[in-house]
Amino acid sequence: MGTSAGRDAEPRPADYIRRVHELDADSLLEPRGPLRFGVTVSDRWNIGAAPNGGYLAHLLLGAAARCVPQPDPFSVTTHYLGVAAPGPAEVLVEVVRRGRGHATVQTRLVQGDREMARQLAVLGDLGAVSGPTEVTAQPPRLPPERECERGRHGPTAHLAIADRLVVSMAPGAVSWMPGPDGAPRTHSDRAELSGYVRLADGREPDARSLIFFADALPPPVLNLRAVQTPWVPTLEQTVHVRARPAPGALRFVFRTRALIDGYLEEDGELWDARDRLVAMSRQLARVHRA
Repeated sequence: MGTSAGRDAEPRPADYIRRVHELDADSLLEPRGPLRFGVTVSDRWNIGAAPNGGYLAHLLLGAAARCVPQPDPFSVTTHYLGVAAPGPAEVLVEVVRRGRGHATVQTRLVQGDREMARQLAVLGDLGAVSGPTEVTAQPPRLPPERECERGRHGPTAHLAIADRLVVSMAPGAVSWMPGPDGAPRTHSDRAELSGYVRLADGREPDARSLIFFADALPPPVLNLRAVQTPWVPTLEQTVHVRARPAPGALRFVFRTRALIDGYLEEDGELWDARDRLVAMSRQLARVHRA
């Protein structure tokens, strides 16, 4: 029989609960039959009243990964068909193709009788690939993380997702908000944001979480004088994952080169602490019509 001190040192159920990081806890799936899962969409990743699209994409990808042996996303395309709400939902899965090296899986997020998002993902094993490598892209030039600007950089004061992230923007990158000294800034003519991002609860990045990070930052188009609304909903996004990231903060750069009739493209890069390009993204979005 152990001593009292020994019994106190034994793990308790609450200890196990605390070790589950927020992003994983809020993406838990309940099997409800073949290729069908129940899920509770959390409000902890909201922008305003709506869950962040990157969080929903991460959730759908988790269901896909449960249904095939390949562990890593290679390419993930998510179409947002409606505004999801926190609360109960179902994820319906279709394995489109089972291959030795890759699998293709379609998932759908359904609330009530409405489909809110649809995703098509190619999964494989990033640890098993090898071949010619040549990268001409360069990581964003940034000062040390401690010298960047911290804050709730978002389109609204109601940013539950901001409490889940530690974002350090390149100095002066955000022009639609006052600077650290409180002084207003002049809107920029450059729709580009760069900096560092990590999860606030200490969860290290992995291949699946890159899908979340690719849509977790505010849109750089908010910098532009022509954009007078804070809402820039994503219609579709594709993320290509190139490597499993090393521990540590991710560096990011997101930019928009063409805003035409209210619709825009946004290109993104995520770099890990070892200077590796671990994910690239492109999305179609639109400036919300008043």
